[in-house]
Amino acid sequence: MTRDSRIFDAAKNFVERFGDDAPAEAKRRAEELRRAGNVASAATWMQIYEEVRVLVERGGHTPH
Repeated sequence: MTRDSRIFDAAKNFVERFGDDAPAEAKRRAEELRRAGNVASAATWMQIYEEVRVLVERGGHTPH
């Protein structure tokens, strides 16, 4: 399976911006989009959330 580089790049940038808070922020954005009825964008943000979570767990972040 090939990783979607756009998702990975977005996740990496998000972690650089939010540090350890990035997973909660990404999940919050996905939920907001889902509640607003934007299912496609919510699904994308859930993919970003999963990448963010992995990056933070591996310590691949910079403090904000």
